[in-house]
Amino acid sequence: MQPIRENRMSPEFAKSVVKMCLRVKKADKVTISTWQHTLDLAEALAIECRREGAFTQTTLSTDEVFYDTLLNRPLENLRTTNPFGLALLDIATAYITIDGPENPERMKTVPTERWDAYFKAGKPYFDEYIKKKTPSIDIQLGLVTPQRAKTYGFNYNDWKTSVDAALQVEYEEMSRLGKKIRSLLEKAKEVHVTAGLRTRLTLRLEDRPVRLYDGVIDEEDIAKGLTFATLPAGSVSVAPSETSANGTFVSDIPQPQYGKLIHDISWSFKDGKLTAFTGGRNIEAIKATWEKATGDKEKIANFTLGINPKAKTGFLDNSIVLGTATIGIGENRVLGGKNNSSWGFGITTTKPTVKLDGKIILKDGKFTI
Repeated sequence: MQPIRENRMSPEFAKSVVKMCLRVKKADKVTISTWQHTLDLAEALAIECRREGAFTQTTLSTDEVFYDTLLNRPLENLRTTNPFGLALLDIATAYITIDGPENPERMKTVPTERWDAYFKAGKPYFDEYIKKKTPSIDIQLGLVTPQRAKTYGFNYNDWKTSVDAALQVEYEEMSRLGKKIRSLLEKAKEVHVTAGLRTRLTLRLEDRPVRLYDGVIDEEDIAKGLTFATLPAGSVSVAPSETSANGTFVSDIPQPQYGKLIHDISWSFKDGKLTAFTGGRNIEAIKATWEKATGDKEKIANFTLGINPKAKTGFLDNSIVLGTATIGIGENRVLGGKNNSSWGFGITTTKPTVKLDGKIILKDGKFTI
């Protein structure tokens, strides 16, 4: 993928997504999911897909419909999977999702049981997606809004500048670093992570594909069954053995979720299973939804290293920032793992030291390779 130099809502950006990231071909059937504030980008993407000879179907969500559904739809219906989404899975050969909503403020008013019902309604859809492995790209630009910045206390201009820079990274250089890290993780058996005074975590790796999220879904990725990408991009991720995590991992940067900033999330593990879920301010917002979730919610899911030198911490996606380390719990089948859950989440530390089989590859947030 070549660097994106134009405005992120421009035809040039849409062309890069369609031709380079998703590699849309003639007669492909592309589903584009958008929100009311990202219609211009969805329109540009549909035009580019059709110029390649593909067919498109655009689905629209709005903040009003989203929140009314979450707050007022009968609970038993909220738990029911959308049949239109399932039907599109049988047709689509590629997906483009633009994230929303535009304003997260009302998320604070949604009861935990309704979030739980909403997530469980989406699980059959996700299960079917995992089986089909349809190439999909998630564009996070719809989350970068003045309303979201106000809710989370971000400086909107700094945030927008950071995301634009992360999109304009030198992709070839970033990909070279990512391939080195991927090669090391593919050969490694044990990962040891330390950070600050509290993070001390050991993981064991198995013979599983290591995913380089460089914004492109190429033939090598498809051959490994790894068909999901994000923009902005910039991470290397693997599903470790689900019984291997031992120790504690603490996030040293607030995690935005449900309209709140959640501070100091700490997870402790014994043989891969979560034994303690603690944190600081607003921890109840995320712990409550985790408690109601089903499936393998308490097991280690992924280990991720950030490789994007232009991205900055302190906003939504800290996992792509160069030198960060992220772990997740819950659902991980998209990475080739075994966890099957209605819930998944990740937390990040910003200046970790990482050893692979005793050799340091990252020291205090700086790669040594």
